[in-house]
Amino acid sequence: MTSPTAPADFSTGTMAALRRASPPLWHAGLACLAVFVVLLSAAAIDQRQFNGINLWIKPAKFHLSLGVLLLTQCFALMMLPEAVRHGRMARTLTWTMILATVFELAYITFRAARGEASHFNQTSQLAGLLYSAMGLGAAWMMLVTIWIGIQVLRKAPGSGLALATGAGFILSGILTLAVGFTLGGMGSHWIGGDQTDATGLPVMGWSTTGGDLRVAHFFALHLMQALPLAAWTGGNRAAIAAAAALLAVAAFTFVQALDGLPFIAL
Repeated sequence: MTSPTAPADFSTGTMAALRRASPPLWHAGLACLAVFVVLLSAAAIDQRQFNGINLWIKPAKFHLSLGVLLLTQCFALMMLPEAVRHGRMARTLTWTMILATVFELAYITFRAARGEASHFNQTSQLAGLLYSAMGLGAAWMMLVTIWIGIQVLRKAPGSGLALATGAGFILSGILTLAVGFTLGGMGSHWIGGDQTDATGLPVMGWSTTGGDLRVAHFFALHLMQALPLAAWTGGNRAAIAAAAALLAVAAFTFVQALDGLPFIAL
């Protein structure tokens, strides 16, 4: 039986171990993925469009992305001693993370259902206030991610996987905040080119005619999954190579977008 101070047993990588790491995050993450499937079904039935694509695609993508984020946080918490991952600070931050996620997804889905923009929506004082609240919630999610990364580096049993996970969380949180604040300041993720997703890349939707800060945001955000995965499958050298490559790609695509150039021109 695991003692109160022993690290969680994640050696098998089982679903049960992930669930035990943080039941609230686990269930919230699965709920996001379930709604993702529902929204894809809605897109197949409801053919309305916004910004040149089916209006349910954006909320579906956000449910998928945030569902994966919450489950990735379960993975990181699984490395920590039970006293840390079930301590007051971790439990408090976990619930604030879930509340911020629920608010963001509910607002994005509400606006989508009405055929309206959620991001950069300043059509009324209330819309501007809710958009700002959503931005603050997203920033808080990244601060919680950074906190988890620091705890993993400080308190998880030493291993290449723990180092890659902690570093991945910290780098991802910092870079995503940097890109996010730039997005907020620019007032749009598009920089030049067609101001529509109709001509964007398949699946991702990134602009093929101008700059698009969503590209750098994507690579920055998913550092937290890429680094642990590289360490798990290829060891320390693979993790270092993945970190160097993704940092370079995130920086390159960030500058590329600011210059008004598409990631891939079609």
